[in-house]
Amino acid sequence: MNKGLIENYLTPRVANIEMSGSRTIRIYDVGPPDVPLVVGIHGTPSTGLEHIVRYVANAPLFCRLVTFDRQGYGGSTPARGRTVADIAPVVRAILDHFAVGSAAVFGHSGGGMLALAAAALLPQRVSAVACVAGNGPNFGSGGFDYANGPSPRMREEILEARKGPDASRDFYRRVVAKLGDPEVERQLYSENDLRVQDHLLPLRKKIIQQLNLGDSAYSVEDAYIDDAQSWARPWGCELGSISAPTRFFYGLEDLMVARQHSQWMAGQISNANLMLFPNFGHDLYPMMPHVLAWLVSEERTAPR
Repeated sequence: MNKGLIENYLTPRVANIEMSGSRTIRIYDVGPPDVPLVVGIHGTPSTGLEHIVRYVANAPLFCRLVTFDRQGYGGSTPARGRTVADIAPVVRAILDHFAVGSAAVFGHSGGGMLALAAAALLPQRVSAVACVAGNGPNFGSGGFDYANGPSPRMREEILEARKGPDASRDFYRRVVAKLGDPEVERQLYSENDLRVQDHLLPLRKKIIQQLNLGDSAYSVEDAYIDDAQSWARPWGCELGSISAPTRFFYGLEDLMVARQHSQWMAGQISNANLMLFPNFGHDLYPMMPHVLAWLVSEERTAPR
């Protein structure tokens, strides 16, 4: 395989998908055209660009990655009052856009629950699903409570979300909007997380220039509030209905989401298992090739 072809495979593309109600979803695409497609869902607050940066850095050319800006982030139209289940039409539209019958899906952090929702609500379209450092529902069977166990900041986040949008907005302004502050970041990210972010920053800037991405026309604050309020509501789907092979990935030094979230969710799905990684924190992106390799192996063996 020549160098020019490799560079072409590692050059991301960006496009828009039109949705109902005059809404638009911005999608990103990278990788070879003749390998299994995987859909990635970003966390909170973020954009689909973050998964693209990690793909280019790791070059897992055995799969093609499609990500997107979730509603209200980056170049995607907001959807006020959305629930977790509202991710399903977006994933369906992406698969239709690429004329793909089914594909594997993964989500990181606040995107983990969305990947699981897609698997629950689109059983014929999702061949395998991975939840990476994901948070569970507000409450669950057997006494599960989101507020038990996370870091003090994350516990405060869900307790504020339970009070309503105004409290979530206040939390955003006090904490989330200050993520660039080293003092705040040390409360939320492990040392390895921070090293990874610093390492990838130049590549991220390069890809933003390649794609000619400008500032978002939408409020990150409003998108965050929509996210936080969706966490406090029922998801609109049942984990127990997921039939696709499912795997949870969790770093034991995660300072954001407690281990119990992945453990509890894995216990609700008959076809699920949990992988724990020492020395990794919330940012498990260095494990991305491993996650994608598992998803692709399940995609190759899934019945057609």
